[in-house]
Amino acid sequence: MDKDVMITVSGMLFVGSGKDEKDYIDVISPGQYYLRGGKHYLVYDEIAEGCDVPIHNILKMNDEQVSLRKSGIITTEMQFRPGSETFSQYTTPYGVLDFTIQTEKIQIEESDQVLSADVRYRLTIHSQVRENCFIRVKVQPRTPDGGFRL
Repeated sequence: MDKDVMITVSGMLFVGSGKDEKDYIDVISPGQYYLRGGKHYLVYDEIAEGCDVPIHNILKMNDEQVSLRKSGIITTEMQFRPGSETFSQYTTPYGVLDFTIQTEKIQIEESDQVLSADVRYRLTIHSQVRENCFIRVKVQPRTPDGGFRL
């Protein structure tokens, strides 16, 4: 796969205090792809809603673990390991959110032109368990005009 790629990260976030209050997110961004030591690395920036300062992201993936590191106005390092529980903090200008992640499944599929990953997990925030959370990642080469194909 080319080094210059388009990265799509989709996920489900819970908002509010109710289990039925869900918010889906989609980030589509140009980025860089590297394969080193059997691990896929994605480096990209995103702009948070209401902010013009980019958040720098490094996503590292293989069949055993996915890690997401964010730096900038939002910082976190999230670790996803099937069968394990990990602790993390999500730091924003409004405060810090402590949570644990229990990863259920990581599935990575790759071809010459597309890399995709599906991470299923359970999130616990302040003793409230949020079931059926997910992150989906799709990586594909950029087209000559800098875009991507659907």
